Amino acid sequence: MLAAILFCGFSLANVSCAEEDNPSGQPDYVKPEEVFFTSEINALIDANYPEVIANGYAELIIPSTMFDPSIMRYADYHKDVMTALNKLGYKTYINGGAVRDAVLGTAIHDLDFSTDATPEEMKEKLTGFDVTVTKTGGGDIAQSHYPNKDWTDMVPIKGVNEKLKGKPFVPADATYGTYSKDLLDDTYSRDLTINSIYYDFQNNTIIDYHGGLHDLRDKVIRTVYDANTMFAINASALLRTVRFAARYGFDIDAATATAIKDNMHYCKETINGGLNNYYITKGFGDECVLRTYQYYTKYGIIDNFMLGLKGYAGTAEYEQPMLKALEYVQARGKVTQDLSMSTLFLPVMKDKMADKEKTLENITAAWDKLETESGQKEVFETNDYSGTRTAMLNTWYVYFALTGGPLSPEALDKLKENADYDKGELLVYAYK
Repeated sequence: MLAAILFCGFSLANVSCAEEDNPSGQPDYVKPEEVFFTSEINALIDANYPEVIANGYAELIIPSTMFDPSIMRYADYHKDVMTALNKLGYKTYINGGAVRDAVLGTAIHDLDFSTDATPEEMKEKLTGFDVTVTKTGGGDIAQSHYPNKDWTDMVPIKGVNEKLKGKPFVPADATYGTYSKDLLDDTYSRDLTINSIYYDFQNNTIIDYHGGLHDLRDKVIRTVYDANTMFAINASALLRTVRFAARYGFDIDAATATAIKDNMHYCKETINGGLNNYYITKGFGDECVLRTYQYYTKYGIIDNFMLGLKGYAGTAEYEQPMLKALEYVQARGKVTQDLSMSTLFLPVMKDKMADKEKTLENITAAWDKLETESGQKEVFETNDYSGTRTAMLNTWYVYFALTGGPLSPEALDKLKENADYDKGELLVYAYK
């Protein structure tokens, strides 16, 4: 049974939270005076949506005459490389999060685009650009690099996963395999409808096949195709579904919510520790850390992956002070992944350290024992997590030192040399 969640008077407002990916190089974004979802655009969305539900997809094109294309704010050098490809006869479509965030009126943090050019063609023909080709599990991608250390991800339009052959709502003429020339095929490599909206750079139009604009407008999280099928093929999409719902404060539609419960075992069986760390703890680096914990509890992420909280999560004794502490940290704009994790686990560590001397060595030993005995070590003990872990241990050390009794001026000065002193001090106030 999922642990009971205590909301303690906190609001799950529909406000998105900051997320840092590769830098966008864009100027500061100013939300347009006119909201994207005008009555005219809503009429198109509503007319298109029944076919989406009946058929699984239906092309919806929003022309530039119906919205302000300046909502797509990003640096000129991204535009330059797309323009160069267009002049060579290739198509370019900004995809995913950049379009989603632009429609929502928030800053674009991560820009990449889909194209019908292959990585090899881009490397060969984009003369004057610093283009490299990188191999990934889903095929090669090209990247254009710039002197300011920014880059543009240039991803070939993807073919449909072979495992979707014969599945409902997949086009009969779909191209299966690594690459395709059909943008509709590319949508089946996406996880959520809100992440499968495209901006045609050359024509300044927005293209939506799976009701992503409808779901953004109505604040709903839904998978591109049947969630049970998707989670069995791509278990990480389950974790991303919950994280994005938390990030935006959206509802998860009923069928997807049921599929989360029914398919959680795929996450535990197929996702390695590194990806677990990325998809689970990443949410605690967003500015909506309080809501992330609430959603993770509601949908079973805490129970299944943050195993060191077993016996604590869902209880009033733990959650009432912890949620207030998270709110304190969030309200001060101090959210980082390691500080959030330190806040979540501090009550547990206080119990584990109750009869021990509060040295860094003993704190480290107690954390190692907790992770090993709970099974959480298998989830989080990865190279990607090591930096977070070190910062957590230092933060707790500072906290225990500051709350353990008066310190001499010399001892306090020494403690302040700790790289995570400010975080430990913040925890003292957060848990008062």
